[in-house]
Amino acid sequence: MGAVSFCRRGALGALLVVWFAGAALAAPGGLFASPKPAPDVVARGYLKQARDWGTAAAKLAENNDPHAVDGFYAATEAAWNAVWTCPGSPEILREAADLYAAALEGLLETACHDGRLTGQGIVIGPSCKRIVVPIETRALPVDGSSIEKIVVPPPPGDSRIARQHCREGFGLPVVVRVRQATAESASERFAADRQSLAATAVLRFKMPGDENFLEKFAGPLARDHAPAILDIANPVEIAAVHIGSARPLLAADLTAPLLDVLEGTPKAGLSGFIQPYGRGDTQPRLEFLEPHQPGRIPVVFVHGLASDEGTWFDLLNELRTWPEFHRRYEPWVFHYPTGAAFLQQSAVLRRELRAAVQALDPQGTDPNLQKMVLVGHSMGGLHAKMMVVAPGTAIWDAIATRPFDQMEMRPELRAFVAPLFFFEPLPFVKRVVYIATPHAGSSLASRAVGRAAAVTVRQPAESTAVYEELKVLNPGVLQNDFERSLPTTVDILEPESAILQTLRGLRTPCWVTTHSVIGTAHESLTGGPGDCVVPVSSARIEGVVSEIEVPATHTRVHHQPATVRELERILAQHLRETGS
Repeated sequence: MGAVSFCRRGALGALLVVWFAGAALAAPGGLFASPKPAPDVVARGYLKQARDWGTAAAKLAENNDPHAVDGFYAATEAAWNAVWTCPGSPEILREAADLYAAALEGLLETACHDGRLTGQGIVIGPSCKRIVVPIETRALPVDGSSIEKIVVPPPPGDSRIARQHCREGFGLPVVVRVRQATAESASERFAADRQSLAATAVLRFKMPGDENFLEKFAGPLARDHAPAILDIANPVEIAAVHIGSARPLLAADLTAPLLDVLEGTPKAGLSGFIQPYGRGDTQPRLEFLEPHQPGRIPVVFVHGLASDEGTWFDLLNELRTWPEFHRRYEPWVFHYPTGAAFLQQSAVLRRELRAAVQALDPQGTDPNLQKMVLVGHSMGGLHAKMMVVAPGTAIWDAIATRPFDQMEMRPELRAFVAPLFFFEPLPFVKRVVYIATPHAGSSLASRAVGRAAAVTVRQPAESTAVYEELKVLNPGVLQNDFERSLPTTVDILEPESAILQTLRGLRTPCWVTTHSVIGTAHESLTGGPGDCVVPVSSARIEGVVSEIEVPATHTRVHHQPATVRELERILAQHLRETGS
């Protein structure tokens, strides 16, 4: 959509002056207008009104004059009327769409600034004669009462998102920021700190009325405001706007809500690695990026080492251009401090997923919650695999020489340790996608850079206390690697790691389908092809139904168009195979 900004060079009197100058000569049905002017002449009169009133309103807004709201409202109506009166002119439609969007943006910004915009509507008119223009949500998962804020203009760009997906058309793309639930519920417990939805605002008027001379002379600030409804529409589900016989496309910005979430999300990648649990924003938790909608299939994204959930937003931005992703899936992310103990974080993810499914569907009536997909990048792929295996005693045997039930430990300590090693596959996870996952480890973990990284990690006090108590109560029972010190996440990724070797040998159950995406941008003299961190030989694992190689480095594999296309193909296949 073309950009229009109103120059701010008038005042309250200017709004009346520009109206009076145009009312007699250019406005529809003016003093010297012909009885039945041609539609394009009438429309251009409305366009002039929209332009002049918008310019004057902008000046009022600059001076913090509350009348700016009414000026922008009148300008928005005039642009709407221009399309209604001449629906067959592409030229008029283009100009009207630009003026309409600029006026509506000014209206929403000034109304918000003046406290006249709520989830229920916009307050219009002077204090003695105010009306409320109601808000109606269209094809959105929330109603007006759930709207915390309508964000205009869209947030600035972010380096973590490569492209902005917009659609030209009529209306004003906005971000709907969802109000967090006040009652204890699954939506509140698992909601991300900021949930934002793509929407398009359309201030919808009835057909233009026939104003008499006195109404015209009163001007836009003194006359009665035309009734209207502010539609907040889902641009994925709604394609066009009805303005009389015109059907212009609905404008859209699908990237804006992701930018809004990133703007309110601190980067926790490095801090979560070096100092896990160091702050509140590094606590592990499962997050819903959007309000849950029954009937949607969750796709859970798990990031890798020294990263955070923001690494997925570029991929999510591309997936959102595929309508079936919007309609059939909903994105969840696992936010966790990657420097904390690997087994402990897997246990948290397992517990969070179970709790979410139980809270959302306690009666088991939503079959799509039983069709969950996990997508893991790097170490996140190892966490994903931990959700779909039954280790028996294998993982415990990898660290200790004595059976678990023969270990000396307090009952509360036993209750804490047992879920880390003994568990069953989650029955509702039906598909896993591994992206650049080091199933056989990475030699980088054994090199100087890996050793230096391991030294910098500060283990959580709780994990350290548990480890020290186990050693004291059970001397000589832990395997050599674990007897020396509590392993870090870097230690787990070493090719010789006993836990990693054990995990690689575990098989997924028959109801879980797995896929691999492998980076191949680097050729090592000793390790062969790989992504600079994970060699192909380590990323490759038996049992997957599909495997593709992507020429990208480790941190860029999940940003590549080939990876996006492959994930779309996998998710489309998932819909077919699960009957969704």
